[in-house]
Amino acid sequence: MVCFIELLNYGYSSFIIPILSFSDIFYIDATNEHTLQADLGAIVPGSAEQSVDASLQWLAHQHDRRWLIFFDNADDPGLDLGKFIPRTASGNTLITTRNPGVRLLAGVNASAQVAGMSSDDSTQLLLRLSCMEWNDENQMLAEEIVKVCTSILVARK
Repeated sequence: MVCFIELLNYGYSSFIIPILSFSDIFYIDATNEHTLQADLGAIVPGSAEQSVDASLQWLAHQHDRRWLIFFDNADDPGLDLGKFIPRTASGNTLITTRNPGVRLLAGVNASAQVAGMSSDDSTQLLLRLSCMEWNDENQMLAEEIVKVCTSILVARK
C-alpha cells in the first residue's frame, strides 16, 4: 500500500501514520536524492552492503513482516521518487510532500490533503485512515501516536 499525504500548510509539517502497528518503521529523509539514498541504503540490518538496491531487495523479501517505509519531505519535483518505492505487497509506504505530482504514485483513494490540525482532528483522521476497529483502545493508541508525532515535529523545528 502506498499512501500519499499532501501537506498544505507550508509553515508547519504534519504527518499521519495510517496503520497502528508495524514490525519495522523506516524513516527516509526524501528532501533530496542524496539524503534519500543515504537513508534508504542503510535499511538492511547487519549487512555489509549498504545500497538502495540491496535495501529494496531486502524489503521485497520480507513477506512475514509488516513494515512501514516513511518518505518525509518529498517536495522536490525533479526527484524520481517512484524508483525508490519497494515493489512488494508485504509492506506499506507513506509519503509526505507539498508536491501534488507525487500523488500519481499512490493508489486510488490513498491520498489525503492535510494542513495544520488540532490533536483531536489528527486522531480522528488517523483512526479513519487506519481502517482499524473504532474502540477505546485504538482511540488511546491513536492519541499516543499523535502526541509522539507532534513531539518529533516540534523537536525538528
